[in-house]
Amino acid sequence: MIWRGICAALGAFVVMFWNVENCFDPFDDPLKDDDEFTAGAERHWSWPRFEAKRDGIAQTVMAAGDIWGEMPALVGIAEVENRMVVSQLVYRTPLGEMGYGYVHRDSPDGRGIDVALLYRKDRFRVNYVDSLRIPGTATRDILYVKGVVMPDRSDTLHVFVVHFPSKRGGAGGSADRREAARRVLGRAVDSLLSEDPQKRIIVMGDFNDTDCSVEGLAEPPDEDFLTDRQPTGDYPAGTIKYHGRWERIDRFFLSPAADAVMRIFAPAFLLEPDNVWLGSKPRRTYAGPRYNRGLSDHLPVILKLLH
Repeated sequence: MIWRGICAALGAFVVMFWNVENCFDPFDDPLKDDDEFTAGAERHWSWPRFEAKRDGIAQTVMAAGDIWGEMPALVGIAEVENRMVVSQLVYRTPLGEMGYGYVHRDSPDGRGIDVALLYRKDRFRVNYVDSLRIPGTATRDILYVKGVVMPDRSDTLHVFVVHFPSKRGGAGGSADRREAARRVLGRAVDSLLSEDPQKRIIVMGDFNDTDCSVEGLAEPPDEDFLTDRQPTGDYPAGTIKYHGRWERIDRFFLSPAADAVMRIFAPAFLLEPDNVWLGSKPRRTYAGPRYNRGLSDHLPVILKLLH
């Protein structure tokens, strides 16, 4: 396979996705519902707190590189407020020194949260970008990026980063919005595969559902991975924990041409003891209104293309 040859020559091609939960700047945007994350609001969100979160996200990307032996070539992120936030993450942390760039497009989400794609310029060259709008609902656009693997430039990748509508207000009442997002994604994927079934496609994102699929694509197998340091010794069976149960709503889907494995990335610094349901849980930035000094209520997922 072409991918095997590229990975063998350059090292593993690693892809990461992470919902970084409410990564807002501390400034009020009068056009967005972001008042909760401003200095004068109950959470007292501030520039130092933003910097701490920004730096922690970058630290996590670098830690993923240490575990896999190769820094992620692509990093999809969800729940970033705007281009400035993404720019800060790339150019005001060591990620910029490591040669990362980014793709971001504003979407019509009422709170102002978007998805974005970080990429290593030595491993991926962006050729085309589109933002796929979900009709009938003001939610996050689907980010589509077409590019080539570097430095060979012989293999084209079609990358989608998604953050489907949440179950806020109830799973049943929001199902139609998620179905609308699935249809938009499905049509885009089907169009690519209809042109050429051998196209290399990576879909990554927060699907806000444990029962999800993308027609024509397959979910890569899990590779069991236990970190050396777990606060309570239990390995997460999902990417979020809801009422004591781990659920995996953050996923990858790949075209048949891909040969890969995925892992949930759960280093100890992303977790804290779960004093209510026992075991561990993701350490959030806020526990209710209290500043908790964590990063997200989601754990990252990481994909490695095999060689």
